[in-house]
Amino acid sequence: MRIAICSSKNWFKLKPSISDGHFVNYFKDESDLTVEALEEFNPDYVFFTHWNWIVRKEIHENFNCVVFHTAPLPYGRGGSPIQNLILEGFEEAPVCAIKMIDELDAGPIYASTNVSLAGKLEEILLRINDAINDLIVEITTDNPNASPQCGEPHIFKRLKITDNEIQTGLNLEEIYDRIRMVDHEDYPNAFITYDKIKMEFSNAELVGDTIEVACVIKKLT
Repeated sequence: MRIAICSSKNWFKLKPSISDGHFVNYFKDESDLTVEALEEFNPDYVFFTHWNWIVRKEIHENFNCVVFHTAPLPYGRGGSPIQNLILEGFEEAPVCAIKMIDELDAGPIYASTNVSLAGKLEEILLRINDAINDLIVEITTDNPNASPQCGEPHIFKRLKITDNEIQTGLNLEEIYDRIRMVDHEDYPNAFITYDKIKMEFSNAELVGDTIEVACVIKKLT
């Protein structure tokens, strides 16, 4: 089978057991993902594991495009789903393989599998990486039909870098969540600013009534 992997982040890794069994082409940037390039490759599936851009209609209407989204859809459509789910107290969530349509994250679902949202983002993305690989195997092996999403949609707002600032009035667990949910090399760390000083946090561990954390202190210019 011929499969295209579209990933604008470095965290996703296709397992060798999959790449060895299929013809695989990778797309990393919006400018590379053209109708002409896809027509030349002629994929059976185009998998979007993490993509920073809106996919043009001429692509998802002419190719079998599947996007992966971590949320109990239709609850959690939209941006920053992992972080928004953690902020709302979710301890686990399904990774859904969705047929791409015009409306964001609204297409029918081919398959899903649950992952834990415990630990820092680096650990969560490793679990999601494994889940996506499993879903790719399931889809390319079984060619399942997609089922429509059921229920009332709840749309998440994409978080900005400014949302990484830890505000006053939070309890210990809330501070811990805000540090761990962005703790990955592809994301800016949670931080606190004080006068002309910025303190950035990573590797947080919640131990009883204490958060043990690595901190980098920078002077703001």
